[in-house]
Amino acid sequence: MAKFRTETIQPSAWNQPRLKQLLHRKLDGRILVIGDVGLDRYTIGTVERISPEAPVPVVLVQDEKLKLGLAANVADNIQTLGGEPLLLGIVGKDSAAEDFRKLLKAMAIDPSHLIEDASRRTVLKDRVVSERQQLLRIDYENGHPLARAIEDKIAAKAEALVKKADAVIIEDYAKGLVTERLARAIFALAKREGKIVTVDPNLKIPASLYKGASVLTPNTKEAEHLSGVAIRDEASLLQAGSAILKLTQAKHVVITRGKDGMAIFTSGSTIVRLIPTYAREVYDVSGAGDTVISVLTLALSGGASIEDAAVLGNLAAGVEVGKRGTATVTPAEIAAAMEFFGSALTV
Repeated sequence: MAKFRTETIQPSAWNQPRLKQLLHRKLDGRILVIGDVGLDRYTIGTVERISPEAPVPVVLVQDEKLKLGLAANVADNIQTLGGEPLLLGIVGKDSAAEDFRKLLKAMAIDPSHLIEDASRRTVLKDRVVSERQQLLRIDYENGHPLARAIEDKIAAKAEALVKKADAVIIEDYAKGLVTERLARAIFALAKREGKIVTVDPNLKIPASLYKGASVLTPNTKEAEHLSGVAIRDEASLLQAGSAILKLTQAKHVVITRGKDGMAIFTSGSTIVRLIPTYAREVYDVSGAGDTVISVLTLALSGGASIEDAAVLGNLAAGVEVGKRGTATVTPAEIAAAMEFFGSALTV
């Protein structure tokens, strides 16, 4: 293994005028989002007693909320940031699919690229929450492989949409949509059209499936699975990132490390750039990875360097984890976070 060395990107090294220009002028790309889609439902209430029927809390419901989940949350993030998402995914022929389409329309996201598969149910994650505590989650989904006919429909849609997009995001939640055959087709299409493909991988999927991606954004657990290296310290982090670069032949691998920030690996470089985390308060970490890949891809499609794109993604994640559940982030919120953490700079 090549001898790697790390460099930390501190706020003092930011080029704030350039980052602000990216935020306000360059996060407007058209991004094809391909992946598993679904709904997040939150049943919110209070607990005042234990059920006499069983030793479980009784939740007095006060509110119910539906949010776009999985790859649809990425599309929602892109829309909120000022970009145009082209969302390609599978839904069933059920009431959840109807709710999903209505919610997409309400969020100004085009639902016309969805593929209907009557043999599958629309993915729904139902969470019961009291105050800040999640009491229960119920998942509705299918686990059977994708039918060849449905796979062909997705591939045909992807071929048309890649040509229209500035970049492609593959959001793999291991629910069945991202097959090896489909991934190969998308990577080949993107290469032919000169479009970058960023991938949010899944720890259930081997690294070989993502060979051909431009950028991978695994979290620590996913990086451990993809590389086969347990990340315990800086040395093992470097080993894991290097292994993923080699296995996938990606141009960049950005490992998101929660409270430890990010690590950027670049093909052909022995310098690994570390970015500290930028979060004032951590309320809920769900959806942070969706926010990172949304900002990162929009920034890259607007001409940003991987370092600038990762800094913006890291700032956005710091904002997102301060919100309840899966949430979106605006350019203004990212700019405010930049001002807060980079206040020592003179612009």
